[in-house]
Amino acid sequence: AMKMDEISISKEMRSKPVRDGETGIKASLWAYVLMLIPLVATFFYGVAGEDKFLLLSPLVVLGFLCLAVSFLSEARSRQVRFCAPPAFIQFMVFIACGTVFCTISNIPYEAKIRMLFVGLVVGSYFVWSNSFVLFRSSRTVLGIVLAFALLTSFYGLIVHFKAPSQVLWGTRWVDREYVRLASTYICANHFAHLLQMLLPFCLVLLFIPKAGIFLRILAGYCIAVFLPTMYFTQSRAGMLGSIVAVGVTVLLLALRKSKKLFFMLLVVVPLVSTVLLVGMWNYSEMFKRRMTPVVEFVSDLHTEGFANTTTKDFRPLTWLDTIEMIKENPATGFGPGSYRYAFPEYRKRVKAVRIVTGHPHNEYLEVASEYGLIGFGLFALAWCYGLVRLLVFSLKTSQQHHAFVAMAFLGTAAGTMLHSFFDFQMHVFQNAMVFSLLGGIAAGPICGRRQEATSGKLSVMHRMWTIVLALAVVCGLVIALIAFSSAFFRAQADRLVESGRAEVAKARYERAIRIDPSNWRAYKGLGLLYGKERYYSLDMEEKQAFGVKEQAVLRDGYSHNPKDAGLTVALGEVTCFLGDVDRGLELLHEATRLRPFNDNYWWSLGVEERKAGRYDDALETFHSAAKIKNSASIRKNIQWLEKQLKGNSISDGAEAPAYHHGTLKKSDNAVSLDELHNLMNSH
Repeated sequence: AMKMDEISISKEMRSKPVRDGETGIKASLWAYVLMLIPLVATFFYGVAGEDKFLLLSPLVVLGFLCLAVSFLSEARSRQVRFCAPPAFIQFMVFIACGTVFCTISNIPYEAKIRMLFVGLVVGSYFVWSNSFVLFRSSRTVLGIVLAFALLTSFYGLIVHFKAPSQVLWGTRWVDREYVRLASTYICANHFAHLLQMLLPFCLVLLFIPKAGIFLRILAGYCIAVFLPTMYFTQSRAGMLGSIVAVGVTVLLLALRKSKKLFFMLLVVVPLVSTVLLVGMWNYSEMFKRRMTPVVEFVSDLHTEGFANTTTKDFRPLTWLDTIEMIKENPATGFGPGSYRYAFPEYRKRVKAVRIVTGHPHNEYLEVASEYGLIGFGLFALAWCYGLVRLLVFSLKTSQQHHAFVAMAFLGTAAGTMLHSFFDFQMHVFQNAMVFSLLGGIAAGPICGRRQEATSGKLSVMHRMWTIVLALAVVCGLVIALIAFSSAFFRAQADRLVESGRAEVAKARYERAIRIDPSNWRAYKGLGLLYGKERYYSLDMEEKQAFGVKEQAVLRDGYSHNPKDAGLTVALGEVTCFLGDVDRGLELLHEATRLRPFNDNYWWSLGVEERKAGRYDDALETFHSAAKIKNSASIRKNIQWLEKQLKGNSISDGAEAPAYHHGTLKKSDNAVSLDELHNLMNSH
């Protein structure tokens, strides 16, 4: 619950200088259950499937259940137990803004999913801040998190040297020449960010006697293990972020002790960091190899400028295209969760074939592109306000252990801010939740003060805000239950399709659609199943029946997400098959605009144009496809079309075969053996 007229920190220091947050409500069981959610997500993340919903769906619903129980308990309480932690109100304004943007988003389902994630992270921060107000509670939580991170580091080191492609019982793709440690993650950069967030806390725990001998030993041991583990991740952003995180923490610790020491370290810390980086550049082949593109880009900036860069690195090239995307809709952006689907139309500089740019690898640009400058400004205000409040608290509180924990989080935030220039680690569910947990631990003593200051005082305003927040969380739980249950069944269906259990998969897709009719992914999966059945059927009437079902389902999916090129291609092909060639080709053209560097989509368009007798258009399309990837199939189609346009005809007027990746594509119409023989001979 929120206290609208917040007590300033300086006033709190004067009125409660002795206890300083050492009183407050005892951490509830639900706060600890909520704490386990990011740890479970971290452990199973590498084997959760492509989109992770099999894992994240139950965890998100459980998270909202924990929030609902906590807020409903507060609403029934006869005294104040919950108080707004730093920046909570500002983050709620951002969430309200994002919720409004959901209504104008082209992809409401993705927007809803994204805002539920954000709401869970912010709500968890509220509960943790009001639960872990006592240092003995924070100490327990930090011990659990550090022990877990230590075990994942050991696992990562063992797998890195013994079976680098292994992740639990699954496998992942690895570059055999430059193997990177990723532990239970798929991406090494995201695991590096987890270690980076914890390093400042390991450092400060060494200097907190109240942490106890066991936790201090554990913290020191974690530092000894995390540093080589970080090195083997080969994460540039992780290493640079760790240097910044630890450096800022050291400076803040010095500032609390004396200004003289602070100014001395203000020179020493950057100098030591520079020496460390230069040493690694000179003596570590890995570090030099990984950092060379960064150095070249910085040098290029100095000579050519950012807009005229000649770098081949996909990150800065993607940033430039994303900036152009933001200019297209600067105020409100393209909607939460829309970047993956909206960006490809603006992608000009990175021409890698079939690559899907799901994130710009820059958190700032992603927030600005999805929420616009309005949303970005609100988020930046909340972020900066919360960090300033914690900074003031850490410098003024009389209790050193609370100050050190707050300073550790400020170091973590500083490292994350640098890391966010080069990655999207805060869009990874468990990383965002761990960051929220650490923030809650740092802000806990502030909430403890307010709980003590307002003990026994239950105003009408407090009661009203408590009820409003409780209702909001319950609504979030209901929406999350619907959205993520649907996502879970859809993800199950995808797995069933992979294992060949098509009929069971259909039932799962249909259940997902019934639960949440806006789940476009379920429509797409079901439509593709019907498409496979149409493709392999040899009976024309049966093919027509499957085509009608396929088109109807894909149309519904397209209405909920007109930006997914795969869905658009499938809808275009079946529309052509059912006789509406003009509309089908229009959809296929749209798919090539949505994914201009995907040769498969150009190939599909060219084949349908050729089948429709539009040879000039088909030849132009295949020439465009050849510029992307000049495959054997594309070359053969170009040769055949050129012959046709020169007046040469294929024997018996049969249609030319279309090869895809060297394989003969089945015709939608059943053919006899003689006709197939003629087709092969004519080719």
